[in-house]
Amino acid sequence: MSQPPPGNGENVLSLQNISRTFFTALQRQHDMLAFNIAGLHTADPKAYEHFSAVSRVMPVPQAHLPPEQMLAYARGLMMRTTINDLLTLSSECMVQCHLLCLFIREQGKNKRRDPLIEQIIAEKQQAFQKMSLQDRFTSLEGNFGVVCDLEDGVFSLAAALRVLVRGGLVTNDDITPDGALTLEFKAMKDFEVPAEPAKGSEAPLELPPGVTRHPLSDETQPKTLARLTDTSRTFKPGEMLSLTDTELLGLNITVAKFVDGLLRSVDHFGRAQLGESS
Repeated sequence: MSQPPPGNGENVLSLQNISRTFFTALQRQHDMLAFNIAGLHTADPKAYEHFSAVSRVMPVPQAHLPPEQMLAYARGLMMRTTINDLLTLSSECMVQCHLLCLFIREQGKNKRRDPLIEQIIAEKQQAFQKMSLQDRFTSLEGNFGVVCDLEDGVFSLAAALRVLVRGGLVTNDDITPDGALTLEFKAMKDFEVPAEPAKGSEAPLELPPGVTRHPLSDETQPKTLARLTDTSRTFKPGEMLSLTDTELLGLNITVAKFVDGLLRSVDHFGRAQLGESS
């Protein structure tokens, strides 16, 4: 379904274009995060000092960080930047979906431009953009019945970013009534697949002389299956907020799952308003 404003091609406001735009952005985000993690794990202290001296001058030599401190600083910056970018992508996707829902509801199947309708859409969209994160979720559900799964995951991003911007130390201002700050996100985990029932005790086939039977795989190792699971990390006041490489990549999975659920809900709204064939 789509409601095209002036323009064509990629400029058409449609669920397909929103999906393509944000999932491509999430793939770039994933790739960049993986690249940065790899770079931190393989960083060469000698190479760092070499390039630090290339310019022959430093703004404040006394503040120059040695390799081990620079590694910690770079990781903290990577974590803060990653969470900020993922939160921005989540928020912007909500903005675009809200605009599409407005077009569907206010303009419907009418393809003729109506200045009054366009003004109504512009004013409501502007008001939505000024809303807090919580109010945006409430608005999408209240006005269009669009339910955003994984709201807690997006709120976790916002909570983590607030802490990291202040330096990463969790304080009493960050905790919930249970006395801790809990971040919720998705992760891929391996689960052991139940062993297949033993086959009947049939006599093995006789092999020609000199031929040996070799298994195609190591049958002694349990088989596993990767599944998307819920996971969380809990921090108490006085602790530093830090996430592992796997957890950082899991945040990307969380946002991808959030965007997928959001788009599916918008699609349901659009089909209900315009019909299945729209």
